[in-house]
Amino acid sequence: EIYQQLNQIAGQFAGENVELNQLRALAQTGALINSSLDIDTVLNEVMDTVISLTGAERGYIVLRDEQTGEMQFRIARNLDRETITKGSFIVSRTIVEEVARTGEPVVTTNAQSDPRFSGQESVMIHALRSILCVPLVVRGTITGVVYADNRIRDGLFGDQELSLLLTFANQAAIAIENARLFKHVLSTLAEVTETKELIDNIFASIASGVITTDI
Repeated sequence: EIYQQLNQIAGQFAGENVELNQLRALAQTGALINSSLDIDTVLNEVMDTVISLTGAERGYIVLRDEQTGEMQFRIARNLDRETITKGSFIVSRTIVEEVARTGEPVVTTNAQSDPRFSGQESVMIHALRSILCVPLVVRGTITGVVYADNRIRDGLFGDQELSLLLTFANQAAIAIENARLFKHVLSTLAEVTETKELIDNIFASIASGVITTDI
């Protein structure tokens, strides 16, 4: 009986230690992604952090296009922090689209036997098992989706991983949006600068009696 109690206590400490390490990683990486305004850097950091926090084999981000409103692939990464091409990353589009539409996260311990997904061709053919998918939300608007999976291990994602990823996704969504806005500002500034230079050239030409413009 004492041996069982000691094992129980040891297991509890081990679980708390894992959770503590995850929370530390969450705090550190949250600060890291918010330190950059380069959109590609932020996306890479977000995806690498998701894989690190959850133990996923690979991850995938889609963002809503500002012009069309459609969800578009942006980046996929694996556990070695390598970028994966869109064509080689098979995911359940149904799950991603469902999360993007409803804003409700999806977690499954074994997609092969989960009645919600076992009928999906992508899940069965590509042996997708543990799946975790959460929305990116900014000011009440769904701006994207983060998807993570593991094709080997069952039961990888539970309530703790879901809660952790939802917390991180709230930070990540803001960091991604800030980077997108910054890119937009830089683009606008470049256009304004170009226009100003054109106007300056026109006025300079008027002063000399000749107007010159580019194409």
